[in-house]
Amino acid sequence: MRQLLWSARKEYRELTLWFVCLLPRSVGRWVRSKTLPPYFAKFGRNTVIQDHFRVTNPEKVSIGSHCNFAQHVFITGGGGVTIGDYVGLGPDVKIWSVNHRYEDPDKPWMLQGYDQHPVVIEDDVWLGANCFVMPGVTIGRGAILSAGTVLMKSVPPFAIVAGNPGRIIGWRKNPDSASRQEAV
Repeated sequence: MRQLLWSARKEYRELTLWFVCLLPRSVGRWVRSKTLPPYFAKFGRNTVIQDHFRVTNPEKVSIGSHCNFAQHVFITGGGGVTIGDYVGLGPDVKIWSVNHRYEDPDKPWMLQGYDQHPVVIEDDVWLGANCFVMPGVTIGRGAILSAGTVLMKSVPPFAIVAGNPGRIIGWRKNPDSASRQEAV
């Protein structure tokens, strides 16, 4: 009986999360701002979540203050995801902290389990529309990812990244001056 109650409670929480994340426009944003914080490890103030937001394992996801997530953002939080302050995620951004294992060619990939690696997105980062962030990546403070970027490796602070796979194409700040400022 106890297991049935826990299962029903979990189903209710997931159903509530799903429904709240579908609500459109300003009413939906307001409802999400009031309803979502208890689901997450941390949920900062003045953070805006647009409609059709999806998240797995929200209890392993920390979101900072003054963030803005556009429509259809999807976060797999099983490996842990930490998002800093003033982070913007464009429409259809995907952040993965879990991936299938596939090392053994003699065993079906579906039976090999999962790898979990935390994703860290530091303060003042912008991910353009349709970016895909792979498990284990750290995005340094002030970095910008161009629309459609597939990020498989970590990015230093203030880098401008584009492409598939993501490559540094420029800098918001000279790397030497950025590292000197961080040392101060």
